[in-house]
Amino acid sequence: MVDWGAGRYEETAADLEPVAAHVVALASPQPGEKVLDVACGTGNAALLAARAGAETTGVDAAPRLVEVARGRAQAEDLPVRFDVGDAQALPYDDATFGVVVSVFGVIFAPDAERAFAEIVRVLRPGGRALLSAWVPGGTVDAMVGVFMRAVAAVTGPAPARFAWHDAAAVGELAARHVAELSVQEADVAFVAESPEAYFAANEADHPMSVSMRPLLERGGDGDAIREQALTILREGNEDPDAFRVTSRYRILTVRR
Repeated sequence: MVDWGAGRYEETAADLEPVAAHVVALASPQPGEKVLDVACGTGNAALLAARAGAETTGVDAAPRLVEVARGRAQAEDLPVRFDVGDAQALPYDDATFGVVVSVFGVIFAPDAERAFAEIVRVLRPGGRALLSAWVPGGTVDAMVGVFMRAVAAVTGPAPARFAWHDAAAVGELAARHVAELSVQEADVAFVAESPEAYFAANEADHPMSVSMRPLLERGGDGDAIREQALTILREGNEDPDAFRVTSRYRILTVRR
């Protein structure tokens, strides 16, 4: 289990702001409309919805990230409510929100069925939920795979995660909860001064890297694994003068 309050996820979250902007633009929250940002992290999507005039709430299981989000809202004098809570047991009444968004958040819930059911439960009839999910493939996914396989060699295989990127699988989930689904695909670029700079920043700041570090040390081959991951970044680099890689994602729009 990743402690998302570890490290400095706010650094990673800054790279994901374009996706949050894409999700919120598609959601098109109206002034006064109630919006919920599930697994909100540092509040990217919640703050964007609030700037559009929506009555916005964010919820996340990591207390430190909730505090960061509150600080960002206070700095802009935005009336956003941020709560500590579980995506699988949202602390809100049925049919409370016209819009629910989750930017690479709910996809990490251990029980996808429960998390999806909670999103549908808190949506008003006719409401919409927009969830972003990574599409497997690409340089970053290959780099992460190196570390995941190394951790699995120490701890044993992790439980299979729900395929949020798979439109057919999510469509079946939506059908069970009497919801309609549509899917859009886009990409986001990650940039840095060099592959080494990108790797170093993520190793130091990303909660997944911080959580994996003791396990890699226990395995005894951390240096070799890091070099393998760096090689993938170098070979996948799209910018010969700096660093740029592109990752694909899907936005799943669910209508109740």
